[in-house]
Amino acid sequence: MDLLKKITLQKFSNNSALKMGLKIIDLARERNQKIAIEICRLNHSIFLYVDDTLPADKHNWLKRKANVAKHFEESSLSVKNDLKNGNMTLEGTFQLSNKDYLAKGGSIPLFVENAGMIGTITVSGLSDVEDHQIIIDSLNL
Repeated sequence: MDLLKKITLQKFSNNSALKMGLKIIDLARERNQKIAIEICRLNHSIFLYVDDTLPADKHNWLKRKANVAKHFEESSLSVKNDLKNGNMTLEGTFQLSNKDYLAKGGSIPLFVENAGMIGTITVSGLSDVEDHQIIIDSLNL
Protein backbone atom coordinates (compact mmCIF):
# COMPACT_ATOMS: atom_id res chain seq x y z
CA MET A 1 0.00 0.00 0.00
CA ASP A 2 1.17 3.48 -0.89
CA LEU A 3 1.12 5.76 2.15
CA LEU A 4 0.55 9.00 0.31
CA LYS A 5 0.63 11.92 2.74
CA LYS A 6 -0.86 14.60 0.47
CA ILE A 7 -2.13 15.22 -3.05
CA THR A 8 -0.51 18.07 -4.96
CA LEU A 9 -2.31 19.39 -8.03
CA GLN A 10 -1.49 22.01 -10.66
CA LYS A 11 -4.92 23.59 -10.17
CA PHE A 12 -8.19 22.82 -8.43
CA SER A 13 -11.79 23.90 -8.93
CA ASN A 14 -15.28 22.82 -7.96
CA ASN A 15 -15.46 21.03 -11.31
CA SER A 16 -12.23 19.18 -10.46
CA ALA A 17 -13.82 18.03 -7.19
CA LEU A 18 -16.90 16.78 -9.03
CA LYS A 19 -14.76 14.71 -11.42
CA MET A 20 -12.63 13.33 -8.56
CA GLY A 21 -15.68 12.44 -6.47
CA LEU A 22 -17.46 10.69 -9.33
CA LYS A 23 -14.32 8.67 -10.17
CA ILE A 24 -14.11 7.45 -6.58
CA ILE A 25 -17.81 6.54 -6.50
CA ASP A 26 -17.50 4.69 -9.82
CA LEU A 27 -14.54 2.67 -8.52
CA ALA A 28 -16.37 1.86 -5.28
CA ARG A 29 -19.37 0.63 -7.27
CA GLU A 30 -17.13 -1.53 -9.50
CA ARG A 31 -15.73 -3.10 -6.32
CA ASN A 32 -19.18 -3.35 -4.73
CA GLN A 33 -18.02 -1.13 -1.86
CA LYS A 34 -20.35 1.20 0.03
CA ILE A 35 -18.71 4.55 0.82
CA ALA A 36 -19.27 8.09 1.89
CA ILE A 37 -17.11 10.81 0.35
CA GLU A 38 -16.64 14.50 0.94
CA ILE A 39 -14.37 16.91 -0.86
CA CYS A 40 -13.86 20.28 0.79
CA ARG A 41 -12.29 23.42 -0.62
CA LEU A 42 -11.32 26.18 1.79
CA ASN A 43 -13.50 24.62 4.49
CA HIS A 44 -16.57 24.49 2.24
CA SER A 45 -18.08 21.17 1.22
CA ILE A 46 -18.19 21.10 -2.59
CA PHE A 47 -18.86 17.38 -3.11
CA LEU A 48 -20.70 15.07 -0.76
CA TYR A 49 -22.10 11.57 -1.26
CA VAL A 50 -23.23 8.99 1.30
CA ASP A 51 -24.36 5.55 0.10
CA ASP A 52 -27.94 4.73 1.11
CA THR A 53 -26.78 1.71 3.12
CA LEU A 54 -24.49 3.67 5.45
CA PRO A 55 -25.56 5.11 8.81
CA ALA A 56 -26.43 8.79 9.10
CA ASP A 57 -23.39 9.49 11.28
CA LYS A 58 -20.99 9.06 8.34
CA HIS A 59 -21.06 12.84 7.90
CA ASN A 60 -19.47 13.12 11.34
CA TRP A 61 -16.81 10.51 10.51
CA LEU A 62 -15.93 12.41 7.32
CA LYS A 63 -15.61 15.69 9.22
CA ARG A 64 -13.50 14.23 12.05
CA LYS A 65 -11.06 12.51 9.65
CA ALA A 66 -10.76 15.68 7.54
CA ASN A 67 -10.03 17.73 10.69
CA VAL A 68 -6.99 15.51 11.31
CA ALA A 69 -5.74 15.90 7.72
CA LYS A 70 -6.22 19.68 7.90
CA HIS A 71 -4.59 20.04 11.31
CA PHE A 72 -1.47 18.01 10.49
CA GLU A 73 -1.43 18.76 6.73
CA GLU A 74 -0.94 15.10 5.96
CA SER A 75 -3.17 12.08 5.46
CA SER A 76 -5.18 10.83 8.42
CA LEU A 77 -3.70 7.34 7.88
CA SER A 78 -0.18 8.74 8.12
CA VAL A 79 -1.15 10.56 11.34
CA LYS A 80 -2.70 7.35 12.72
CA ASN A 81 0.55 5.47 12.04
CA ASP A 82 2.69 8.27 13.53
CA LEU A 83 0.57 8.30 16.69
CA LYS A 84 0.82 4.52 17.04
CA ASN A 85 4.57 4.44 16.40
CA GLY A 86 5.18 7.29 18.84
CA ASN A 87 2.84 5.88 21.49
CA MET A 88 0.81 9.12 21.33
CA THR A 89 -2.87 10.06 21.16
CA LEU A 90 -4.69 13.00 19.64
CA GLU A 91 -6.26 13.94 22.94
CA GLY A 92 -3.36 13.22 25.29
CA THR A 93 -0.50 14.51 23.18
CA PHE A 94 -2.12 17.27 21.11
CA GLN A 95 -5.20 18.20 23.20
CA LEU A 96 -7.46 17.48 20.20
CA SER A 97 -10.89 16.21 21.24
CA ASN A 98 -12.00 12.82 19.95
CA LYS A 99 -15.38 14.47 19.42
CA ASP A 100 -13.88 16.57 16.60
CA TYR A 101 -10.82 14.57 15.45
CA LEU A 102 -10.45 10.96 14.32
CA ALA A 103 -7.07 9.46 13.39
CA LYS A 104 -8.28 6.75 11.01
CA GLY A 105 -7.34 6.41 7.37
CA GLY A 106 -9.41 8.01 4.65
CA SER A 107 -8.65 11.72 4.49
CA ILE A 108 -5.90 13.23 2.35
CA PRO A 109 -5.16 16.97 2.17
CA LEU A 110 -5.25 18.67 -1.21
CA PHE A 111 -2.49 21.11 -2.11
CA VAL A 112 -2.12 23.31 -5.17
CA GLU A 113 1.39 24.06 -6.39
CA ASN A 114 2.59 27.47 -5.22
CA ALA A 115 -0.58 27.97 -3.16
CA GLY A 116 -0.44 25.46 -0.29
CA MET A 117 -3.22 23.37 1.23
CA ILE A 118 -6.63 24.23 -0.21
CA GLY A 119 -8.83 21.38 1.00
CA THR A 120 -9.34 17.71 1.77
CA ILE A 121 -10.71 14.59 0.14
CA THR A 122 -12.20 12.12 2.59
CA VAL A 123 -13.72 8.63 2.28
CA SER A 124 -15.42 6.54 4.97
CA GLY A 125 -17.25 3.23 5.03
CA LEU A 126 -14.44 0.73 4.48
CA SER A 127 -11.44 -0.21 6.61
CA ASP A 128 -9.22 2.81 7.12
CA VAL A 129 -6.53 1.42 4.81
CA GLU A 130 -9.16 0.77 2.10
CA ASP A 131 -10.66 4.26 2.60
CA HIS A 132 -7.19 5.73 1.98
CA GLN A 133 -6.34 3.43 -0.92
CA ILE A 134 -9.54 3.95 -2.93
CA ILE A 135 -8.69 7.64 -3.21
CA ILE A 136 -5.24 6.81 -4.56
CA ASP A 137 -6.51 4.04 -6.88
CA SER A 138 -9.28 6.13 -8.39
CA LEU A 139 -7.06 9.14 -9.04
CA ASN A 140 -4.17 6.98 -10.34
CA LEU A 141 -1.70 8.62 -7.97
